[in-house]
Amino acid sequence: MASAMNFRRYIPDHAVTTVPALALMFAVHYFLLSDDSVESGIELVAGAPAYYDHWQRASDESEFDIDSELERLELDDSARDQLIRDYLQQGKYQQARTQLLEVAAVAVSQDDQARLGDTLLLLGEVAINQQELAAAEIYLQEALYLAMSHDNVMATARSYQLLGQLNIRARELARHAANTWDDLWQARNSIARGYYQGVNENLQSVIRDNLEIRRFGAAADAWEALASLHDKVHDGYQAQLARIEAARLFASTGQMTHVRRLLDGLDRSLISDSDVAYIDNEFQRLFQEHQQDLIKTSQARDYQMLYYHYLRKGQVERAWNFRIKSSETLANTSDRSMFQRQADIIAVLYSSNFAMERAKKYLHQADAIYNDAGVSEMLEQTREMESLIY
Repeated sequence: MASAMNFRRYIPDHAVTTVPALALMFAVHYFLLSDDSVESGIELVAGAPAYYDHWQRASDESEFDIDSELERLELDDSARDQLIRDYLQQGKYQQARTQLLEVAAVAVSQDDQARLGDTLLLLGEVAINQQELAAAEIYLQEALYLAMSHDNVMATARSYQLLGQLNIRARELARHAANTWDDLWQARNSIARGYYQGVNENLQSVIRDNLEIRRFGAAADAWEALASLHDKVHDGYQAQLARIEAARLFASTGQMTHVRRLLDGLDRSLISDSDVAYIDNEFQRLFQEHQQDLIKTSQARDYQMLYYHYLRKGQVERAWNFRIKSSETLANTSDRSMFQRQADIIAVLYSSNFAMERAKKYLHQADAIYNDAGVSEMLEQTREMESLIY
């Protein structure tokens, strides 16, 4: 009984669900949530908070050590082990998740709870890297429940630590999105006021950053702003190219009204009829790919519902087969299909405030366990994560 009571103190009392965003936060966006000055080009002074470097992390920097995580999993199948490594190193996260789900299904069939828990933790890490934070939370909550059910204190601490990392990542993505929105606003303001120096480079950076965090609509808006810049400096050819790039992004996310608007605005004296026909065919192909992605994501959602249905009926093996099918289906879709409709930036920022609070609570739980167990390396890692919460 004493052991159970001691273990209970590691269980947080807060809700896991994200509080809905409120539109009223728009009025306080710049006053409470924006770090940047209205003027661009401001550099950080000495001693600036370390978290700023974390927000600027290079896109190719990995969230986790692939080799050490797979060694912890101790797969018996060397071919599958290498395949998962290859997928992760190539950034093919959805394919890696499918393979890991198959590993988890085998663990379930063999009642290997330790292997299942480790696999769920790795699935959570992979989903964090994929920016699939909702899926990551499901995996990590499953891992946490499993660890606590078997009084596995170290696995519990690791689950808490990764849940903290997930919420730090949510905050990071929100602030990254906010910074790109601010930069786009400043670029538009500069264009409207006739100050063009450096605006082209700033907009190119906004486009890259938005594509990196999968905000394709914002990237398309930046392309349109770039087109207006080229119009202002009487570079019609570059303006045409920028509008075509914006239309390409809109077509790939199914927004054909915007595509038609941009195509109608092209200067036909600068582009041949054959080029217009080629571009129009390309946009139709992108739109058709988008429609196919919608069908596949719908199928994946149906498979996921069947997973939960059979899980409730106690048909575990059949349930996991549908979970794997869902992942396989999503692996055949584009990244755009998963991020085609993202929340408004104010909603994202507002929700990220609650992500900070959740991160603090999860990491506090992990810190307590590692401190009690004297695991100095993991304790130091957890406290480093805590320093990134902002």
